[in-house]
Amino acid sequence: MESSPDLGEDRGALAHYSTGRLTTQQAETVAAWRERLQQDEPLPGLKHKGPTLRTFYNLDDRPPASCSDVIAAAVQRFLEQRPPDPLHVVRYHYQAVQAQKRAGQGHYSPAAPIHQQVSFYLTEQLTAVYEALRKSCESAMVALIAELEEQAAAEIPDHDPDTGEVRPPRLLAGLRAMTVRMRLAGRGLPDRPIRITGGVIARMAIDQAARRKVDNVLLDAVRYASDVHDQPHRARRDMHRLRR
Repeated sequence: MESSPDLGEDRGALAHYSTGRLTTQQAETVAAWRERLQQDEPLPGLKHKGPTLRTFYNLDDRPPASCSDVIAAAVQRFLEQRPPDPLHVVRYHYQAVQAQKRAGQGHYSPAAPIHQQVSFYLTEQLTAVYEALRKSCESAMVALIAELEEQAAAEIPDHDPDTGEVRPPRLLAGLRAMTVRMRLAGRGLPDRPIRITGGVIARMAIDQAARRKVDNVLLDAVRYASDVHDQPHRARRDMHRLRR
């Protein structure tokens, strides 16, 4: 896998994920992280490797973390500090899917995820939180649709208010369904519950992490790598280019 680390064993089972295809901004963000991971310069607060470590242990001042660790640490921070509302996750995913479809038809936009995907690995504890959020998205959509259907039933009665006549069942159902669809569309949501793919939350975390300084993001990754791996990790030197 292209983002797997060069060195190290893991202290526990890690779950493998893929970000799915990235937007241009996300690809540029990850590329900036990768570039810094390859620089032989310590992160703020970390000491330079002396000649002994360099000569006898082949260690340098590249940040001791892999690209996977950077993404995993961004996910951890995202879920711990500002977890998104499930409906926000659904909206984010749905709009990305629509942008990708339009891109496939030749209509590109910055929101279209069209660049190479990246692998990352989450601890068992973080995976549980990650998956709980993914699963809550469907139930949140089911609850919202039920609420909107109830509202539509109250607003569009069985009898026509002008004539007093009973509306045909098919017409009544169609009017109510159209009302629900319009209100969902107004919120940027699909007209039915959809499956949230494994990389959606990670891409949201990348968006949030992009607002921070690269070195600060990588310091989180170094801490994550230290907690998770028995040996220091390093970014691979043969990582492929993300942009198409």
